[in-house]
Amino acid sequence: MPGVDRRAFSLGMLATLAAGTGGTASAAPAANGVPPAIGALYRRAIVIDALASPNTWNVPYPKPGPLTPAQLENVRASGMTAINLTVGKPGSLAETVKEIGFWLDQIARHADYLTLVRHHADIARAKREGKLGVIFGFQGMGMIGTDLGLIDAFAAMSVKIMQLTYNDRNALGAGSSLPESEGLTDLGREAVARMNSLGVLVDVGHANPSTAIQAAQASTRPITISHTGARAVFDSQRNLPDTAFRAVADRGGVVGLYLMPFLGRDPVAASRALFRRHLRHALDTCGEDHVGIGSDQSITPVDISPAYMDIVRQTAEARQKAGIGAPGEADSPVTVPDLNAPRRLEMIAADLNAAGYPDRVVEKVIGGNFDRLFREVWPG
Repeated sequence: MPGVDRRAFSLGMLATLAAGTGGTASAAPAANGVPPAIGALYRRAIVIDALASPNTWNVPYPKPGPLTPAQLENVRASGMTAINLTVGKPGSLAETVKEIGFWLDQIARHADYLTLVRHHADIARAKREGKLGVIFGFQGMGMIGTDLGLIDAFAAMSVKIMQLTYNDRNALGAGSSLPESEGLTDLGREAVARMNSLGVLVDVGHANPSTAIQAAQASTRPITISHTGARAVFDSQRNLPDTAFRAVADRGGVVGLYLMPFLGRDPVAASRALFRRHLRHALDTCGEDHVGIGSDQSITPVDISPAYMDIVRQTAEARQKAGIGAPGEADSPVTVPDLNAPRRLEMIAADLNAAGYPDRVVEKVIGGNFDRLFREVWPG
């Protein structure tokens, strides 16, 4: 664009996308045009985000810390029943234990808003009590090294979902940055068997296609891709191909779709329209019983500002230097600006309704499918 300040243009476009969609950190639900019938469906449904946080997420802006009153009000405003919350630091055993301790403390301090999910029945209890059920999960298992006994230890700490890899390689398998010639290792197969025996849900979000497919084949229980996009819609290494989608779905698992820049650009960021394309493709490929949402977002909307975008770039550079980044992280908000609202899953429900999907499909996608998967995998 000769003569155009590309950074100013991009920020202007992002501000336009965010306008009117809850794109500021407000606790009030967005005026998002949800039909009354869909609003009623959302209020009665089990609503599960298979990757989210009540805290600052993805980009440390503002810096994460103890939950604030505004964040807690956004938790309540979201109407969500439960989330998969990452507590695992892939490269650090000590940091993982520290993170679990931090969240146990936050849940205890804010018991009017949050409740720990130890068993499947806790999700229905969270719904009845009007609280957010917090499910502990890992994004990568590099912190265990080769010690599979740590799977038992973390399961005893109520870690219910364990993602085998992050973007890099570990002792269990290959992340999304690795070639398809690498896949699930022999130790990874043992880890899957150990997780099956303990009733821990195997997650292959961030895995490369080979690791994802081989884990689905090795598992005796359904597994999940908690957060991904459709590579058939947009060719990113962080999106998985239809072969991986089908390997998980055909064995009873659930594919969760994220709200991340890896969905594509429309024109400078991922958009609600692009997300709908990924969602339709996943439903066509996997079937209505095997698709959900794993937004990979903070419940509180991000403030898309020049200061935020500076931190986005700095964070992406640090991740690349650490060998854990992915292409497309540095030049776009780490969200979908026109779904940047606490009740984003209600907006997705409205989009499904507008596209002609029946209520049963809407309820399955916004939480019913993950609820069924948790019931099948978790003991008790």
